Amino acid sequence: MIAYLLPALLAAGLAFFALANPQPVAVTIWPEGWVMEVPLWQAILAPCLVTFLAGALTVWFAHLPARRSAAQLRQAAALLDAELASRDPRPAKPR
Repeated sequence: MIAYLLPALLAAGLAFFALANPQPVAVTIWPEGWVMEVPLWQAILAPCLVTFLAGALTVWFAHLPARRSAAQLRQAAALLDAELASRDPRPAKPR
């Protein structure tokens, strides 16, 4: 229950921020020169979201080799466990 407290407070803070900043602003997209009218909260939070997702993807891709290595080690351990179980005359203990 307490684990949901911080995300709920963060969501409430973002909702209050969005409600407090509805005024439109002109956003110019460089280098094309496109101009968009968006609410201020979208102009601020959209780049934050894009940056957060880019960082999350970077971390996820950085951990792929470790995940692959861990999967190979789990597979090797399972094969060794199966080989040990086939050689051991005693019944295997449940984990």
